[in-house]
Amino acid sequence: MTGPEPEAAGQRQAGAPSDEIDTSSDQARALLRTIPVGLAGSVIPAAVVAWILREQASADRLLAWLAVLLAAHAGRIGVWLAARRDMARTRDARRWLLWLRASVFGLGLSWAMLPLIVAPGTPFDELLVASVVIAVCGAGVAQQSSDAPSALLFTLPSALVVCARLLGAQDSALRSVGGLSVLYFAYLTVATYRIQSSFLELSRMHAHASRRSLHDELTGLPNRHALHQRLQLALARARRNGTEVAVGYIDLDDFKQVNDRLGHDAGDALLREAARRWRQALRASEIVARLGGDEFAVVIEDIDPQRATLELGAAFARIEAATATPIRVAPDELARLHMTMGVARYPVDASDMDMLLRQADIAMYQLKQRKATRASWWQLGLQGASDVDQQGSPPQAKP
Repeated sequence: MTGPEPEAAGQRQAGAPSDEIDTSSDQARALLRTIPVGLAGSVIPAAVVAWILREQASADRLLAWLAVLLAAHAGRIGVWLAARRDMARTRDARRWLLWLRASVFGLGLSWAMLPLIVAPGTPFDELLVASVVIAVCGAGVAQQSSDAPSALLFTLPSALVVCARLLGAQDSALRSVGGLSVLYFAYLTVATYRIQSSFLELSRMHAHASRRSLHDELTGLPNRHALHQRLQLALARARRNGTEVAVGYIDLDDFKQVNDRLGHDAGDALLREAARRWRQALRASEIVARLGGDEFAVVIEDIDPQRATLELGAAFARIEAATATPIRVAPDELARLHMTMGVARYPVDASDMDMLLRQADIAMYQLKQRKATRASWWQLGLQGASDVDQQGSPPQAKP
C-alpha cells in the first residue's frame, strides 16, 4: 500500500467539528421565547400607568404613546412568527438575531417616550413615571439577558431620558434618585454581560456535548447514530418527492496491514486524512459516516430514478478520486488507499433504513470475496454483481 507521491496527513482531526461554536441560534431562540411574555408584561403596565397619568398628560398624547408601543410589539410579533418558520427550515440564526435586536431597540424607544410626554408635575408623579420605566427596564434586561446587545438596546434610551430628567429636576430628592438610577443602570449593564457570559458558556458546553454524541472522535465524521438520523430524514424526503436514496457500505482493503506494520498512529493518520478528503469531495446532499474501525457508510440523496446509475457513478468517482493520491502516514511511509463498497438503493433494493444498510453490507461482502478478479471497487446491489465484474460499472439507466 505504498506509492510515489506524498501528501501529508492532516495535523488536526480531519473534518472534525470546529472548536468555534456558533451560539447565535441559541441566543435567537432564547430571545424569541420572551416575545409573547414580554407583550403581556409591557402592555398591561403601560395601560395602568396611562390611566394613572391621565391628569398629567393629554389623552391624545397618551393614546399616541400606547399606539407606538403596540406598533413596536406588533413588529416584534411579526419577527417572532417569521423567525420561527425560517429558523426551523434553514437554521439561519444570525440574520434573525439582528432583526430581534432592532425590534427590541424600537420597543426601548417607545418606553423612553413616556417621561417626555408627561408634563412636569409633582415629585410624586415624576417618581412614579421613573419607577415604572426603571421597573420595565429591569424586567426587559432579565428577558434579554441571553444577548447583552439586545438588553442594552432596550434599556439605553430609557436610561438616558430618565436619568437626565431626574438629575435635572428642581427637587433635591429627585436628583438623588437620579444618581441612584445611574448606578442602577450601570449595575444592569454589568449584570447583563455576566449573565450572557454564563448563557454562552452553557450553550457551548451543550453544543460540544451534542457534537460529541453525533460525531466520531477520531475523524470528526458523523457516527452511526448521526447516520441513522440523516438516513431516516433522507428516506422521508424521498417518499415525498419520488426520488431515490443510495447507501454505500465502505470497507478499506488491507487496512490491518498498516496498523500491524506501521502502528496504530499511522492507521489513525490514514483514517483522518481519508475522512478529510471525502468530506471535501462530497456535496450538500451527500454524507459519509464512520461506522467503526475501517468501515464507513456514504448516503446520497435526491437521486433521479431515471438517471440513478449515472448520478451514482459520478458521486463514487469523486470519492475514489479524493483518495487516489497516496497518503503520508509516517515520516518515510506512504499508503495508497483501496476500498470495497456495496451499494443499496431505496426503494429498488429495500424500503426501510435497516434493510437498506444490511443490503449494502451484504453487497460489500459479496464484492470483497472477489477482490482479486473484480473490475470495479463498488457494486450496485446484489443483482448487479455480475454486471459490475464484467463491465467495470453498472449498466446504464434506461431513459
